[in-house]
Amino acid sequence: MNPMNMQTNKPTKRIPQVHMLSMLAALCLLQPLIANLSFAQVTYSPFSYPGATTTEPQGPTGVRGAGGEDVYVTGIWNPGSSQGLLYFGPLTGGGNSGTWTVLNYPGAGNTSLYGPNGLPSGDVRIVGSYTTCEPTPPVRNHGLLYEGPTDGSGTWETIDFPLSAASPSPSPGEEVHNTIAHSTMGDLAVGNFDTNFDPGGAWVYDVIAHSWTELPKAPLHAKTLTAYGIWYNGGTSYTIAGGYSDPGPTGLDQHSYLVHWDSATQTARDWTLYDFHIDHTHVLISHFDGITTDNQGGFYLTGTWEGEVHVGGFFAHVPRMPHRPFGEAVWTDIEYPSSPKHHVDITTGNTVFDNNVLGIFTSIPQPGPGVLQGYVATVPVR
Repeated sequence: MNPMNMQTNKPTKRIPQVHMLSMLAALCLLQPLIANLSFAQVTYSPFSYPGATTTEPQGPTGVRGAGGEDVYVTGIWNPGSSQGLLYFGPLTGGGNSGTWTVLNYPGAGNTSLYGPNGLPSGDVRIVGSYTTCEPTPPVRNHGLLYEGPTDGSGTWETIDFPLSAASPSPSPGEEVHNTIAHSTMGDLAVGNFDTNFDPGGAWVYDVIAHSWTELPKAPLHAKTLTAYGIWYNGGTSYTIAGGYSDPGPTGLDQHSYLVHWDSATQTARDWTLYDFHIDHTHVLISHFDGITTDNQGGFYLTGTWEGEVHVGGFFAHVPRMPHRPFGEAVWTDIEYPSSPKHHVDITTGNTVFDNNVLGIFTSIPQPGPGVLQGYVATVPVR
């Protein structure tokens, strides 16, 4: 769903990234939540890599706090092949107030960075994916993990989902074709994989123990499942955000979800379904792409929704509730504004920090082709 997907055969953007909606009524442990729509006055500004030309697609993909007003922001820039980006500095200034570094997996044909997280040592951990230059390899996209200084002089590691961790057990002749790492926090990373038999599954990777667990599809009766965002709550408690598609032959009905994950028992609980709602629009797809705390026990989230003729972003607030795992979502539509000279066709919500959404939009000069650019949107919250 994210037009920033620049790698060839990018599975999780293609498979379930933003294609997840409508749940089976028979599932009693998942109760659809009634959506509330907020009409808060959102402010928008560009957030772009200054080294890109006006015709080169680029934009932010992940964000984490770095202390004080500073943040780490990962991104993708495509001057002809996909290049990884890391920004360090404040969100103010449109990307011109901090420092940018181009970070690519050594020897890769394409690199996409999706999620940063600061480490106690002062270094940064980043996850993403890369492709090789082989013409038609069985593995099209490899997961990656980087740890070290922001200049890229640290350690790069390939993290590919092993079929031995798949559930149920793999079939004869099954092989992993793609692994995409989307987000990291605490000691964990989350992401997606697909095989020649499975159109899309989600995983949790323990960075310290080097162990893998597949997120179960069974509680959702899901055809495909994604894990795009993770938040560390403390102790062994994490919260994962993503989406899934229904088990029908097309898998076109797709939804967002939240679930708690216990890193000690490696189990998921409290699966909760969310579907974005907007007045007078038939929403076919909604998907959580990013998650952060609201500092009151709840969560701010962002993602992308798709209607019959439109793709837009959203901001969601899911408050903490005393007697159930997650509260109802209050939604804010995120649409980068058009101008007399530039028409905005698509807006995505890729990542969120506090009440700030970062993503991309297509700016179409009048006349002229569209160009993917980055933005930051600030949503008023109580």
